Amino acid sequence: MKLILIDGGPASGKNTLGNLLVEKFQKLEQRAVLLDLDTYVEEFNPSWVWEDKEREKEDQLNARINFAQDINKYLQENFIVIAIGERFLTKENVIAFVEKVKINCSVYLFHLSIPISLRKQRLHKRGPHSLIDLEKDQRDRDEVKSWPGYVYENINSPEEDASNLFQLIQNDKGLFILL
Repeated sequence: MKLILIDGGPASGKNTLGNLLVEKFQKLEQRAVLLDLDTYVEEFNPSWVWEDKEREKEDQLNARINFAQDINKYLQENFIVIAIGERFLTKENVIAFVEKVKINCSVYLFHLSIPISLRKQRLHKRGPHSLIDLEKDQRDRDEVKSWPGYVYENINSPEEDASNLFQLIQNDKGLFILL
């Protein structure tokens, strides 16, 4: 059992790489699934616009509870779980998240590092999205001096980056040690 956490800001390639990794594991006849926290939030509020902060906080909490429960369920069913959508800027963020996973398994953490100019290009291709503040996200990420896990610069084609990440996982790079 493996839990692979992929962290990255908006338009960094989390979904694309996550889906390609699932395909790579499945080609080896290993059961794998991609779970995206955003889809859990959208179950409570598809528009991502809340009338009040209390309701937003409640919906976000419930989405995270369901997200963790599904991660647990798939791990119990012996799936490789690739989870995206949470922010793992500190070791404490990772530990708090992993504590919600009730199964003892290998945990890998990869941070996708990508120039903001490339993120802007990717976001522009998706179309307008007023809820994403790339500059603020980049400032938050620039403040991190020491990343837990493995920092991967994904600036190649999605297929090449997925192959590189897959190889890193096979070589136990990014394995997160909980101490």
